[in-house]
Amino acid sequence: MTRAPDRTVSALLAAAAIDASSRVLVEDEHVALSGADLATRVASATARLIEAGLGAGDRVALWLANSVGFVEAFLGVLACGADAFVLAPVAPPAEVQRALQATTTRALVGAGDVAAVAPAGIAALTSGVDGLTIARALPPHGAAPRAPRPSDPAFVAYSSGTTGHAHLVIRTQENLWWEAENIAVTTGLGPHDAILGVVPLSHSYGLGNALLTSLRTGARLVLRPRFLRRQTLDLLAAGSITMFPTVPFMARMLATTDPRRRWDLSSVRLCFSAGAPLTRDVYDAFLERFAIPIRQLYGLTEAGDVALNMAPAAEIDPASVGRPIGNVAVTIEDAGGAEVPRGEAGEIVVRSGSAMGGTAQPLHTHDQGRWTARGDLVITGRTSLFINSAGNKVNPTEVEAALRIHPGVADVAVFGVAAPHGDQHVHAVVVQRTPCTADELRVHCGTLLASYKVPRVVTFRDSLPRSPLGKVLIGRLLAEA
Repeated sequence: MTRAPDRTVSALLAAAAIDASSRVLVEDEHVALSGADLATRVASATARLIEAGLGAGDRVALWLANSVGFVEAFLGVLACGADAFVLAPVAPPAEVQRALQATTTRALVGAGDVAAVAPAGIAALTSGVDGLTIARALPPHGAAPRAPRPSDPAFVAYSSGTTGHAHLVIRTQENLWWEAENIAVTTGLGPHDAILGVVPLSHSYGLGNALLTSLRTGARLVLRPRFLRRQTLDLLAAGSITMFPTVPFMARMLATTDPRRRWDLSSVRLCFSAGAPLTRDVYDAFLERFAIPIRQLYGLTEAGDVALNMAPAAEIDPASVGRPIGNVAVTIEDAGGAEVPRGEAGEIVVRSGSAMGGTAQPLHTHDQGRWTARGDLVITGRTSLFINSAGNKVNPTEVEAALRIHPGVADVAVFGVAAPHGDQHVHAVVVQRTPCTADELRVHCGTLLASYKVPRVVTFRDSLPRSPLGKVLIGRLLAEA
């Protein structure tokens, strides 16, 4: 009788510790670890978390940039049966504190003086080059650590997701295991490959296509804490990177960097783009500059990777996100839940072991799509209200709330306006209570929000257009923007 695999992230680590026991599996600018070394560091991180009073069922917030520290903390949290609530590393302390207060969190792991940010009653641990140290411990509360189970919550994040309103996404160990499995089966990556991780691991996209893929396939993971375009091009040109997950904003920046300088990226055999629609001009510019086609990937925080364009290079349609990966099933349905004929647009509905609720619970994405004649998926519209800013999702409601705190703001509406190459700028329309300037409001937002959420454009009006029911008429503001 064949035994079913242990569908947990910890099982992926255990296999990687054996398969890559003597070669580098993950590295950052300071540390390079073999699979066996990583397993040892994760065991140490798990011990520190338990010593800090954490156990099964607890929620631990991670406020960390891409690094070996993120990897060992994330895997350590999962190893003791807890779940990881991932926060953007660029989030300012005020934003982190709001997130911690909005959900039941037992600990915060970050760099620097974490204890000064973590509210009282929450454990604090600092991530450094040598591992985790405890800044503030809590007494154990009866939830003893235990071996992780496939059904344990593992990845927790806020998402615009399928509704256009911020909500908490919770995916299990088995969900993450299936995502790693589906990516591995679809891409054929293996120990001979290397992945460049500059997309934040705090994003579902970065976590799945960098960390989880590395653990499942044995591909070496090269991490950098932020996207720096010349550094990124130098790493890609060094000759060892074979897979590069990116976003349209990054791809556009790379294609326009130092036009007279040449970077040979011929070692890169797979370049994926997600997070925002890939426009044809960005695709063409990147292909012309580096002779590498960018393959669109369609994914969701709630489900991880859904579809990927793996067509032969000569046959790639840049507008297509390809076909569902692994055992992911996708249907295009009308408002009544019936599948529409091929070629017609409808709502994209996902059924996947990597999605919240698993295969038994259809995930209604609220995105619109259609099948091409050859069976590829094309996204025709996204109904989410969130703004795609430099590869990040911005919740307009959050930005509006930050602006309303300013004494000079009487009313405000925030929305996205089209920017070059498929990106969007955060635009705020403000009704003043007392005189204030656009620069003043941007500085104010910068103390409360991550930099990519700060309005690029601020305009002023005497009043906001509203419907008879009081709803702001964003369409009218967009028309005037």
